[in-house]
Amino acid sequence: MTTTDDRCPGFGRVGARDSRRRRLTVAGVAGGVGATTVATALGAADRGVFVGRAVDVLVCRATGDSLIRAGRAAQLVAQVTGRRPVLAVTAADAHGPSRPVTARLRLLEPHAAAVVVLPYVRRWRELAAPLDEVRGLLATPRTELPRNLRRFAGALRDLRAAVDGRSPAAARPAPGRAAPTTAPGRTP
Repeated sequence: MTTTDDRCPGFGRVGARDSRRRRLTVAGVAGGVGATTVATALGAADRGVFVGRAVDVLVCRATGDSLIRAGRAAQLVAQVTGRRPVLAVTAADAHGPSRPVTARLRLLEPHAAAVVVLPYVRRWRELAAPLDEVRGLLATPRTELPRNLRRFAGALRDLRAAVDGRSPAAARPAPGRAAPTTAPGRTP
């Protein structure tokens, strides 16, 4: 039996001999960024802290240091595997990313297949076992979810679509922030 090294360029590509769908992999750029929550929600393998192994989803916090680590890790994954990972950014608080963080997120876009911001869920701080609530979130219809989980579930669906190579739903503005607008172009 042969095994595939996670660092080989062909990792993740389905060959003729293995038609089974490979389980998604998730890693965080540091401890405590939410990688286990994202992996549980997606039903993916949790790889813990990123150590250079190929992953499908990289998770980071919406902070400067975490975004810098995510950029370096995304570049490494792309070099090793030939494909860019999806970047899941967990909001640090209920206000969403600040303007400087949003600007840094835009700088990461060329290095990631997609960048999805996951909103902060305050109620998970109060639960003894928040991962129990996270399991099955994607399978639950939006209307059956408590209001404070609907935005998170929508962002998870966008994340899943990006991992599957589908285009995520229209970008959602952070709470309290206007949706980005484009100025009409000038014609000569």
